[in-house]
Amino acid sequence: MNRATKRPARVNWQGFWVACALVLIGVLMVWLSQPKAGPAPETSESSRQSHVTPEPSPSTSTSTTRPATPSAPPSVPTPEPVTVGPVVAPLHGLTVDSVDDLDALVASVSALSHRPTLRMVFEADRSPADYAAAVTALEPYADLMGLVLDSTAMAQLSVPEVTARTQAFVDAFAHQIAIWEVGNEVNGEWVGAGPDEIVAKVAAANRVVKAAGEPSAITFNYWSGPDCYAEPWEVGATFVTHVPADMAGAVDLVMLSVYETACDPPQQPSATQLAGELTMLGQVFGNAKLGIGEIGAQGVDDDLPTNPTFAEKERIAQRYMGMAPELRAALGDRFVGGWFWWYFVEDAVPKDKPESLWPVLNELA
Repeated sequence: MNRATKRPARVNWQGFWVACALVLIGVLMVWLSQPKAGPAPETSESSRQSHVTPEPSPSTSTSTTRPATPSAPPSVPTPEPVTVGPVVAPLHGLTVDSVDDLDALVASVSALSHRPTLRMVFEADRSPADYAAAVTALEPYADLMGLVLDSTAMAQLSVPEVTARTQAFVDAFAHQIAIWEVGNEVNGEWVGAGPDEIVAKVAAANRVVKAAGEPSAITFNYWSGPDCYAEPWEVGATFVTHVPADMAGAVDLVMLSVYETACDPPQQPSATQLAGELTMLGQVFGNAKLGIGEIGAQGVDDDLPTNPTFAEKERIAQRYMGMAPELRAALGDRFVGGWFWWYFVEDAVPKDKPESLWPVLNELA
């Protein structure tokens, strides 16, 4: 073993610092070779807006809008029917002046296409008992209008007698007769000595009917001119000036009797003329419905020289019943029809007799 003393190794400091310098220089060179990071690029306004989800506006809403549910059409109220008392218009009127052949009469009435309104003429020499069977037999097939006294019979009775007769019939048939005709062709000189006498009788009958709570009717003559009447007071507009206001307001139905041969030369009124007369009457009888109360083809029994032919009867029926649309247009809901062919028993009972007018009346009435 070498006996020499072992010493630590001598450090070369000059080389060390040179090496450190070289390393630092290398690091610096590497650092300088890297690209310098600049400030973050500014985002443009348009770019920012393109990345912002716009809030929906009411007009551009993305939600699904349900279509409005269609509302049901407004309900149209059903108009109230036009009535005269319990009878619904239009009135399909016919007149029965005899109930002697009751079976044939019921057969003719029950076969009609429309439920008719039958005027029953209560003859002056008969009592309610004489009509009880007929009223009971006809009521299922017709609305009944009771004429307490025909025009010619009115002149034969006093006011107290008219009152008593009306009371007797109302007491007997108040629940079966639908309308009470308290005066027929009232503005005729054959009904009484003058308008005051006639009106007193009609008013008396009307008071009885209204006291029982029943509807009443009055029929006037239609006159186209002075060739139709004998007395100045027979003119409708003159006669009604004698009607008291309380009576005028208490009548439910006012009608016109229209006969061509009631005048000489014969009259042939137009729908416009009839509507004008009914308008005048409607102004006086402010609460009344309006109608045609009597038509027919007169003959020997009416003091004419001959009886009408079937063709003449048919012509008259078609002419006046055919005016219904014009009269309704002129008078509105106040016009309720009527017609009341006076000779129904004579012309259409039995309904299938030769030259029976039943098919014509069935179609028109």
